[in-house]
Amino acid sequence: MFYFIGIKGAGMSSLACLLKDYGYEVIGSDVEEYFFTEDNLAKHDIPILPFNKDNIKANYTVIVGNAFFNNEEHVRAQELGCEIYTYNEYLGLLSRKFNSIAISGTHGKTTTTNLIKQILESKEKINYLIGDGQGGGSKESNYFVFEACEYRRHFLKYYPNTLVITNIDYDHPDYFVNIEDVQDAFGKLVAHSKKVVYNGDDELVKVIIPKDKLSISFGLQADNDFYADNISNDQRYTYFDLYIKNKYISQIKVPLFGTHVVYNSLAALAATYDIINDIDIIKEVLKNFVNSKRRFEELIINNQVIISDYAHHPTEIKATLESIHLKYPFKKVIVYFQPHTYSRTIKLFDKFCESLSLADKVYLREIFSSAREHDATISINDLAKAINKSEVINDDSYLEEFPKYHNAVIVFMGAGDIDKLYSKYIEKIQKKDNFS
Repeated sequence: MFYFIGIKGAGMSSLACLLKDYGYEVIGSDVEEYFFTEDNLAKHDIPILPFNKDNIKANYTVIVGNAFFNNEEHVRAQELGCEIYTYNEYLGLLSRKFNSIAISGTHGKTTTTNLIKQILESKEKINYLIGDGQGGGSKESNYFVFEACEYRRHFLKYYPNTLVITNIDYDHPDYFVNIEDVQDAFGKLVAHSKKVVYNGDDELVKVIIPKDKLSISFGLQADNDFYADNISNDQRYTYFDLYIKNKYISQIKVPLFGTHVVYNSLAALAATYDIINDIDIIKEVLKNFVNSKRRFEELIINNQVIISDYAHHPTEIKATLESIHLKYPFKKVIVYFQPHTYSRTIKLFDKFCESLSLADKVYLREIFSSAREHDATISINDLAKAINKSEVINDDSYLEEFPKYHNAVIVFMGAGDIDKLYSKYIEKIQKKDNFS
């Protein structure tokens, strides 16, 4: 029996579903508040209990989420002598057990992991763990595809056969001192890996790849092993010509938008090309790609396009807003943004202002603090003062405000709980549409 303390976490829920598919009994606990990962847990018939030390039995293998160290259940598990792992420790075991492909990078991990998962699934049964709560397994598979997050160097528990690095940027300022500190962490992960598939256009990545390392580069520059040229888009797809070692292979199309999508697609192509060994199969998967939860997740109701997006770093915000402008060039873009963590907001303050300026109008919600933060040394009002065409809404008045924007794109953006506000807004305008 596996018992997960903090089972609603994106990675924890994915791992729970993978182990359930493998035939193990799985149960877990968490707060009562709804989180979107519950949907996948319910599909796998995995019970979720409230925290209670009496839930823990001596014969359980306990996996504890990083936010729940030393809570009452963790303490009881230690007292009973249970076999206990952190989430990252258990992933480390799986990375050694399988032919593992770890997807790392400051941005684009979830989408790239999902791309690789869907490509491999076209030909192979696989085990996978994706940061949007998706997880699954097959006893017939020797492949394990999973996200590898750099925060607190957690990914140094992993020893993948293939490591994908999408990019390196400065993030998690509550832990990393500077960009060199981030590079150092990735460099150590490279040393753990047999082969590296990396962004050859990113200078911060290139310099940490040893010359004698088995590696494949991807990017938009022609000196990469896999590169894209002739990039274009219409309202349904992004198109690009794929070259491998300067040889034209085929035109690729993906139902996503923005330059970052081309990079993510190239990373997936480079990681899977030799495994699938059939470009027509890969092209078909990319053309029909199903995007991840909360990654440019959109609905069209009446004359509004309503998007939920996980972007919470200035680079990601810029990429998402540029993608929206590409897909909907004649629509106004209205953003409702909830910053995630005080430390990130303080450290990247000017960049947040710059990236959010790409919207026609910005609404802001109070900063969503991390469980690891205790001092609110900045408020959302500080950000509002620095951004033109912005205002703060911390109550439900957005439900009345946003319907005023006809023929516009409304974006609910952030890594906190703003997705609940998106769901609430969808519910309201769908009801209005039904009774209008």
